[in-house]
This record gives sequence, structure tokens and C-alpha cells, in this order.
Amino acid sequence: MTERTPTGAAALVEVVATNVRALRGQIGMSLSELAHTAGIGKSTLSMLESGNANPSIETLWAIAAALGVPLGQLIEPRAPDVRVVRAGEGIRIDSEDVISLHSELLISSNRRVTFEFYSMELEPGEVREAAPHNRGVVEYVFVTAGRLRVGPEASPVVLNTGDLASFAADTRHVYESLEPGTRAILLMEYQ
Repeated sequence: MTERTPTGAAALVEVVATNVRALRGQIGMSLSELAHTAGIGKSTLSMLESGNANPSIETLWAIAAALGVPLGQLIEPRAPDVRVVRAGEGIRIDSEDVISLHSELLISSNRRVTFEFYSMELEPGEVREAAPHNRGVVEYVFVTAGRLRVGPEASPVVLNTGDLASFAADTRHVYESLEPGTRAILLMEYQ
């Protein structure tokens, strides 16, 4: 498994260590139980949880399955209020079996929710000021063309093509196209 974030492989190892320990603790599973359920050695899991092992994608998938969580919960750091993933900064995952398959995790969610998926087209000239949604609503905005200013009214961010932002949408938030032909995908996640 490789990743292309500026923080490097050591940071990913630490994030995985922290997340596996926390998730295992949340469900009350012992180190031995998780190792057995995931089909990996207890010493391997112990080294991973202490930040002294760089696990393969197959090991991470096995641990995620044993914990009953999506893979993203193991490899993503805890998100700030507005999370921005710039084009090319997602966590790259290469297959060991298929050389031509490359994927990039942009964001994941561990919530059991209802969601809506929208395609948006925006032109410069107007700012869309959106009223707060119900408590717990999260928006994920992925720009497919152009540039977009988006996010909470008090702290919007500028996204370029290929960038993604997520934020709590239960406060006033804005959308503003910064160039003609801006297109984006919007996922609204409801608790």
C-alpha cells in the first residue's frame, strides 16, 4: 500500500495504529480476539497498534472487516471542521494482484445514514447562501470542473478541479463559482 500525502508513510502508520487501538477499544475486543478474527498474528497486530509495522492493504482490509468498519476508518486521520482533500492528496491504494488498478480514497464515513447525491452546475456572478440544514447533516462537495468557494459562511474554502471538501451543514453555508462552467458533485449525508 502506498500513499501520496505530504505527511508520508510514517504518518499513515501512526494514524492506522491510533485508529485500530481506538476502534478495538470502542467495541471491547481484545488484541487476541481481533488478531484471530482478522486472521493475522497477534504479534503483527501488536506491532501495528504500537506504530512499528507498515501493514499491507490486505491486512488492513482484514482488520477493517473484523472490526466491522469501512477501510477508511483505519487509514484516515480524524477530520477537522472543514476537511479539504486536494486533487492527488487522497490515500492511494494499489492492488498487489492487478498492476493496472489504482484507487484513491478521498473520504469515508462510518455513520449509518440516509444520503442524497446531486450533480451541480454553477456560473460566476452569484453567491448561493444556504440556510442551515437539520442538525447532523454533513455535505461532501467534489469539484469535477472549474473552481468553487464553498463551506460554512464563516470559513469557506476554495476548491479546484479534483478537490473535495466536507463540512457540517447545520450552519449557514455558501457556494460560489469562481470560473465559468464550474461543475461539482454534492453528497448530503443525513443522520
